[in-house]
Amino acid sequence: MQDDINRRQFVAGAAGAAALAGTLAAGAQSEEKSEKPPRKMTILGVSAHMDDCEIGAGGLIAKAVRKGHRVVLINMFSDYSTWAVTKGREKEIREKLVAEAQRIGVEKRFLGGGDAQVALDVETMRRVAEVVVDVKPDITVLHDRNERDRAPSDHATVGAIAEHAVRSANLLLGGLAVRYGREMYAYEVNPQRDFRPDIFIDISDVLKEVVDSINFFDALYAESPYAKGWAGKMRSTLKIHSTGQELALGCHAETKISGALFRGKQCGLHFAEAYRAVDPMPLGRRLLEKIL
Repeated sequence: MQDDINRRQFVAGAAGAAALAGTLAAGAQSEEKSEKPPRKMTILGVSAHMDDCEIGAGGLIAKAVRKGHRVVLINMFSDYSTWAVTKGREKEIREKLVAEAQRIGVEKRFLGGGDAQVALDVETMRRVAEVVVDVKPDITVLHDRNERDRAPSDHATVGAIAEHAVRSANLLLGGLAVRYGREMYAYEVNPQRDFRPDIFIDISDVLKEVVDSINFFDALYAESPYAKGWAGKMRSTLKIHSTGQELALGCHAETKISGALFRGKQCGLHFAEAYRAVDPMPLGRRLLEKIL
């Protein structure tokens, strides 16, 4: 059984730019324990674009779904008439996203904002807060509020919105202070020089699920003439010698695997997903450990 974290795989690091607070990896549960089944938890993922959570936190999502936990993903930018690649296909895009979410075992919430049109204001925070109060997340994964993807920086904006909305959900909606999502973790969509992760998750056992999910989005984009040349084509193949698996990689999956190899080198794993704990907690007391 693999419900507990093998704490020998936590990597302690020194202070400074290269500090590592821990590596989370699946471990073996002691056969001597006869505890009741672990409580099922809710993981909330908040993303700007339709594929950000699956790229940035796809490994964690796959592991949580395998364990039977509930995963809810918010897409802030879901007015697909505002992006050339999806304009005119709004209904089709929404239907395909819902079907893909059902296939991988997650729930999607669409907040209707347009690409690069979401404001960092109280009203937007309230819309996210409504979802937070509804689903009552145990753990939230969100954009790093310093991630500069492109101007205007959608990722950083949505990261700031999500962090405040989770911390103050009830207050934003006119209620009393109730704390949701006691654990928040920032993810990276594209490897960032200024991203300072302190949690690393071994995703070697879920690489296929992660790659398949990311390739789905590339294929969806490739159906538009505006995406020709950068989406839909398989650019390389990854062979995992230990399992014999061969994974075809589109452009975004290729970036994900490159980043996973880089983060793995930082913490002594092969393929790793990196996170920054928004509110650091002592090892052994994190809900995230129970999921993995």
